[in-house]
Amino acid sequence: MSLPIAKIAGVAGWPIHQSLSPMMHNMWLREAGINGAYIPFAVHPGEAEYAFKTLKRTTLMGVNVTAPLKEIAFKSADIATADAKRLGVANVLYKRSGKLVAHNTDLEGFAAPLLSRGLHAHISQSPAVVIGAGGASRAVIAALLSLSVPEIRLINRTDKRASDMADRLSVPSLYAVPWAERNEALRGAGLIINASSAGMAGKAELDINTAYAPDGAWVYDLVYNPQETRLLRDARRQGLNYMGGLDMLIAQARPSFKAFFGVAAPATDPSPILIKALRGQ
Repeated sequence: MSLPIAKIAGVAGWPIHQSLSPMMHNMWLREAGINGAYIPFAVHPGEAEYAFKTLKRTTLMGVNVTAPLKEIAFKSADIATADAKRLGVANVLYKRSGKLVAHNTDLEGFAAPLLSRGLHAHISQSPAVVIGAGGASRAVIAALLSLSVPEIRLINRTDKRASDMADRLSVPSLYAVPWAERNEALRGAGLIINASSAGMAGKAELDINTAYAPDGAWVYDLVYNPQETRLLRDARRQGLNYMGGLDMLIAQARPSFKAFFGVAAPATDPSPILIKALRGQ
């Protein structure tokens, strides 16, 4: 009796060796009893368009896509979902009826940890501060707008990138704040999000003083390596609420798993194995 053909998916990026996604998806595949595997693909930006466009001629179910390939992935697809169109970038490519579909789960991934903590009312009644003006910020801003956040203050180490993004999105409740005024921007904010690479392993720390944030504010750092960034340590010491990037990593992975393998990811929380990996154990 022959075994069913293995279902193979993966994650594409440059570099990709640091990704925790294979560990997480392969755990879920084992738990779900699916004959399959999820593997990393190192794809050079110069070869990404060809690689993505030929994906539908392979036996792969699809791939997640990390920086700096998300915009190329979006442009390489035959069709795009509403969330991918909204952001202009894709972190998921999958096949349906012979077509390559671009999708983005970052909106859902960012919002799910907030909603699971019952914070909808909290964040819809106070300003939010978004740090960073890259692809992750686009998803964060879109999610905040969908959650009815009344005011979004955007700051970036390069002022022009923040002002260009605010101008491009052209939303009355969104405006750029100069980097020199970044600490003042925290005053009165109910939610502070680091959507930049600052604080990531191998990168410079985020230069911002959370002492300016009000009591009861939430600090949400999308960086997950290290698990506790200096931003989160500062928030903890000052008695602020906080959460790290592992929450978003897991939340955005669940809809990806379903797109690739056709079933919902098991309810098992992969946090323990991911934390162990981050600690080098």
